[in-house]
Amino acid sequence: MTRGAFLFPAAIVAAVVVLLALGYFYYEYGWTTFAFPLGVGVAIGLLCAIEIAGVLRGRAATTPAGSDIDSTDTEQAGLSLPALGWMFALVVFFYAFGFVFGAAIYLLACLRFNGFSWMTSAIVALGSMLVTWGLFIHVLDILLPVWPLWMAP
Repeated sequence: MTRGAFLFPAAIVAAVVVLLALGYFYYEYGWTTFAFPLGVGVAIGLLCAIEIAGVLRGRAATTPAGSDIDSTDTEQAGLSLPALGWMFALVVFFYAFGFVFGAAIYLLACLRFNGFSWMTSAIVALGSMLVTWGLFIHVLDILLPVWPLWMAP
């Protein structure tokens, strides 16, 4: 059992609890507004609890049969410096290009950097942009920062 295998899902649960508490106590959202985030939060909490239970029971990391991945690589896998850098790069992309285009450009750059083809990277980036723009902005009418934050009025 690695410490990261336990702490990451625990951190997700803590973040979800804090965000739900802010929505309920600070922003005082009504039930109609709060029902969906509460349901998603409970689902995320259950998934994280299952993962934590698996880690605490000592579930070993396994590789598929016929895989050329060495089992010691998966057992020692952790948060690498490039992965940490890519997590912080997302904030830079959001600031520089806005929420919709920043996420798409981030996905394109991150997937290309990690060895995916141009076609796969472009399809995922375009899909991300269409879902963010079409679903969240047009269908659900959620106000997202479309323009870069440095251009915001």
